Amino acid sequence: MKKFLATICAAILLIVSGCGNQIQTVPPLPGTLPNILTAPNAVDTDIYFDATVSMKGFTTLAAGNVYLTLPDLLGDMCGSMGTVKFFGFGANIRPLDGRSYRQFTTPDVYVEAITAVANVVDAANTDHLSIIVTDLFESDSDWSNVTQKLRDKFFANHLAVAVIGIKNSFYGDIFDVGLNAAKFHYNSWDDPNRFRPFYLLVMGRDNVVKNFLRKFNERQTLPNDTGYLLLSENLTETAADFSNFKLEEQENFYSDDTLGLDNRVKEFGLDNFNEPASFIFSWQYEPPLGACPLDLSQVDTFLEIFSVTGEEWTPIESNDLRVSLMKIDKRPSNFFVKVALTPEKSLAEGKLNFVRAKVMPTALGYKLPPWVELWSVNVDASAKIFDGSKTLNLTRILGSLKDSVFMASRPALMNIDFIVTP
Repeated sequence: MKKFLATICAAILLIVSGCGNQIQTVPPLPGTLPNILTAPNAVDTDIYFDATVSMKGFTTLAAGNVYLTLPDLLGDMCGSMGTVKFFGFGANIRPLDGRSYRQFTTPDVYVEAITAVANVVDAANTDHLSIIVTDLFESDSDWSNVTQKLRDKFFANHLAVAVIGIKNSFYGDIFDVGLNAAKFHYNSWDDPNRFRPFYLLVMGRDNVVKNFLRKFNERQTLPNDTGYLLLSENLTETAADFSNFKLEEQENFYSDDTLGLDNRVKEFGLDNFNEPASFIFSWQYEPPLGACPLDLSQVDTFLEIFSVTGEEWTPIESNDLRVSLMKIDKRPSNFFVKVALTPEKSLAEGKLNFVRAKVMPTALGYKLPPWVELWSVNVDASAKIFDGSKTLNLTRILGSLKDSVFMASRPALMNIDFIVTP
């Protein structure tokens, strides 16, 4: 009897230790998980003020002037998040000591002749939040160079770029307009319809940039027209993954938690490997401040399935995985999402399988916010007048940035990551 009990105990111990080994030896999931959208407790900020003569006009009128309060606003707001450093730039970048950044409220400091935003992008620390205050003018009209640098340094590394445009009173000169590089004198008076925009180019980690936009919007108390544009691979305010999905129905799948996975990844078991399997979850689309408007009838799906071989995930070449979005009547931001597959056609039998499905807007479904076109003006070489209340080629500049994030790091509407256990 003692031998029998010892044998049973040994078998139980073997089973338990075997399960423990299975849990401990699950390899890291292939690729990267969706970014966690919670902002960190502290972040350092570098603020770069464009000191070229084209910015002087924003400092000369008192009425409707947000620009004059901007150095203190940014210093106070970003100082509450971490260490702040200020810089001035034209062709080169110069650090500012103490509270000398307040000099940007006076017209005398704007003496630089060349604007080189590209040099600031080169110097930006991707571990910090970087903010460039500018009118989006670039010497030699070389915004294609700026866009290329932002794509390679930020978008390709899963970072975000945002643009905040603010209409401000302006009295001064506007330079290099059109092919003949004309100069125009412009006075907005105190008429908000004539105010000229300046911009904050905000660069950094996705969660940090989104957090800054929210805080800045909360602190904007003056009625000046303000536009927001967020360019990020994450198109939602809250994580669009299983940490926020609500399972509604399951067919031939059952929920499991044997592996103790990250809550962004769901674990399922199968009732029958030879029968079709599917699940349906509900999800609410919450666009963040500045998000590009989406046409959710224009979406693509990127599908991958892997199985464990030894200590590695091996891609499965063919599958019949399908993802369908279904709108919920009378709730335009709410969806049912159905995921279906046939296990014997899509999974490796007797192994752990990892399924990744990304739902992404197509190029036609990913658009600029309407304010961008309203604030943009194109000028031909023969132009005799210039509408100073608008920005030259703004649609082309920001459209190029939008296309860059789309090509470098395809924005995802949702990430459906799950493991199917044997």
